[in-house]
Amino acid sequence: MARFPFGIPNSWYVVAYSDELRPGEVRRLDVLDRSLVLFRGESGIASVLDAYCPHLGAHLGVGGTVEGDTLRCPFHGWRWSGDGRCAAIPYASRIPQAARISTYPVVERNGMVFVWYHAEGKPPSFQIPDVAGWGETGWLSSWLRWEWTVRTHPQEKAENGIDWPQFARVHQLPVPVVRGCEFRDDSFVWQVGGSMEVSTLGGQTDQLTMHGENWGMGFSWLRQRGTFDTVVATGLTPIDGETTLVRMGVIAWIGDQDEVDVREEIRAYMAEHAVFAEQDLPIWENKKFRARPGLCEDDGPIADYRRWAAQFYSPAAAAGE
Repeated sequence: MARFPFGIPNSWYVVAYSDELRPGEVRRLDVLDRSLVLFRGESGIASVLDAYCPHLGAHLGVGGTVEGDTLRCPFHGWRWSGDGRCAAIPYASRIPQAARISTYPVVERNGMVFVWYHAEGKPPSFQIPDVAGWGETGWLSSWLRWEWTVRTHPQEKAENGIDWPQFARVHQLPVPVVRGCEFRDDSFVWQVGGSMEVSTLGGQTDQLTMHGENWGMGFSWLRQRGTFDTVVATGLTPIDGETTLVRMGVIAWIGDQDEVDVREEIRAYMAEHAVFAEQDLPIWENKKFRARPGLCEDDGPIADYRRWAAQFYSPAAAAGE
């Protein structure tokens, strides 16, 4: 029996960092409970298509090649544009009118490639915001990166961030003294403040304040001020209904310091913080969603969060159809 009744939420999802996909490159994507292919045309535009060629079903991510801004099938050489049209058939004088392939909206922002998923094929209902610090002078120029494949659902992972009492039980940290959450149309904002001991600081206590924003069910970013002033961007991309690929990227304010000199120091500092995410893994991977949890008044805004999250599911998906 499935542990999570949600299905795949309608949202934007990170499928790559921009610098991982050069012009002319193709990547197989097994995400969103389906097979997709990502490619970057020679003009630099990234596109995501259904992985299987409509002609005779070859997988375009296995042996497919980029020609101009099209993807050539490895089987018969049919070429597919990023908008789903068949651009050429090498041995035919006429392209069938019905020759089309399913496509998915793609945007590149904050050094990441996002794909839009909607269970009913509807267009994007919101846009991913620009993350403060990204691409700005005085900040690291590329993301420091961590990645986990976790047997959980994006809704569960995001709920964990506003579950205040678990800070003490799971992470041995005080429940944040400053905490708050505000739910908006397509996002919610939150803030926490407190202290923790970080070993890379020689056992010193690091006073942290964090302000975060979650956009849809697949992307969040937070500004964390402590020993370093950092921005942490997290992508939650479902592989299927019970498994999520978690990507965590970090940039930091370095001012006029040489990036090569300070980059590894920041990585070591943030690696300590990444441990906190790993402490949750045994719980996430073995828990079951409770549709009617027995909450107490000090459990934080979990009920409000779940009401907000419900908007990202299509009625048919929610009913299990």
